[in-house]
This record gives sequence, C-alpha cells and structure tokens, in this order.
Amino acid sequence: MENKIQVKKSWFERLMSLIILIIIVLATFGVTYWNETSRFPVLGGEEDTKVFYVTALMWEYYPKEIRVLEGDDVIIHLTSIDVPHGIYIEAWNITSNVAPNQTEIIEFKADKVGNFEFYCIFYCGIGHEDMRAYVIVEEKG
Repeated sequence: MENKIQVKKSWFERLMSLIILIIIVLATFGVTYWNETSRFPVLGGEEDTKVFYVTALMWEYYPKEIRVLEGDDVIIHLTSIDVPHGIYIEAWNITSNVAPNQTEIIEFKADKVGNFEFYCIFYCGIGHEDMRAYVIVEEKG
C-alpha cells in the first residue's frame, strides 16, 4: 500500500498566489488599455501649420494616417519606442532614420493633393515590409 503525501498550503502561500494573479491580470489589462488609448498624441496644429507626433513600433506607425490641407506646412515628430526605424515619403523625397527613444523632426509643405504612402526603410524585423502609413492631403476648399 502506498503512502500518499499531501501538501497543504498555508494561508500566506494562498494569499501571495492570489495577489500575484491579480497583479498579472491588472498588468495585462493596463498594457492593453495603454496600447489602444494613450500612445503619443496626434495634434492638428494651428492655421497653416500642422504638427503630428508619429510613433514607430514593430511593425506599424501610429497614427496610420495624417490628414492635412493642400498648402499646409507639416511638422512630424517621429519617435521609435522599440528598435531603429526609418521613414520614406516619396512624394516629397523625405528620408529619415530614428533610434529607439529618440525623436526626429521632419518638416515639409503639403503642396500636392492625394494619398501618399510612407514606409519604413530601416529593417526592423519580420513584419518590416508591412510597416506603412499615409499622408492624406485634401484640397483647400
């Protein structure tokens, strides 16, 4: 006949397990909430100057699109929060690289109407090819 060994957890061990579980759940929900709501702000700017804060992270830009009017001066504060990234906007021949936790300032005049794609030019991992966003320039009405 086998002796069965029973291990009993003390009230302290049970309490600590419960506290750790609660911390893990709260951290998961906190990170998800931050990711969806509190990344870098997107600013519209004043008059004919539009200012945007664009965050590069694997493998996307946030926001996915920037909307301005034809003739606006555009200022983009490009920040990377994980690995080195780049940006290329062919319509205005703009190229820039940004290191993690650094910001590059990009300025140009939106003198063309249309949807203009920009994408990462610094290899940042397996999803690099899909890292794209848009500058949308609308006619001034």
